[in-house]
Amino acid sequence: MKKQFPRFLFSDPTNVKEKGPYIVHTLEPQFICKLEFDKKRHVIDCRVLEIFDKNFSLLDVWPISKEIPEWYKHSGIHQSSNIEDKVLSEMSKCEFLQNHDEHYTVDEARQVVRILFPSKAKKIYEGSSSYGLKHLLEHVSEVVANVKFSTKKYCSNDTMIAAFEKEGFRMKEAGPNRYMNLLASEVNRAKRLFWNY
Repeated sequence: MKKQFPRFLFSDPTNVKEKGPYIVHTLEPQFICKLEFDKKRHVIDCRVLEIFDKNFSLLDVWPISKEIPEWYKHSGIHQSSNIEDKVLSEMSKCEFLQNHDEHYTVDEARQVVRILFPSKAKKIYEGSSSYGLKHLLEHVSEVVANVKFSTKKYCSNDTMIAAFEKEGFRMKEAGPNRYMNLLASEVNRAKRLFWNY
């Protein structure tokens, strides 16, 4: 039986002048292209660098290259070593984010917290409270389920506080809200990827 090979291969070598990632089309016409991303890690350009078979031109490979952004969104992102892609990949595996009819449970919120905020800072971060972060989790559900301007999976402030508490974060009380020892860089990354989709 003939061995099956993937149509597109993801490549992100470290010993090249121009940083990747690169995508190789393994079937005819074989070619390699470089991806460009927006700040939310959507592929916005797929530049063909080389066509390996002289019998084909850019006109032949251009329609195929237009399929790569969708392929990357569903397959390539899971192969990437980019930290933002890893966050998006892990979040896409959380099936509960597809269910907007049920509110976040503490365990579900904990799972999202572990993905978005894997580090604990020495100091309490006062840039975002539990109330702001509960809205962030609602935006996460909207992005993962791809339901723009639709009903989000609701997360209460109490659920958010309990999730951070069970994940071992330190807290500072601010009325009904809490500030946690989060890394500003991780909060900013989460907002960049999931807020205002």
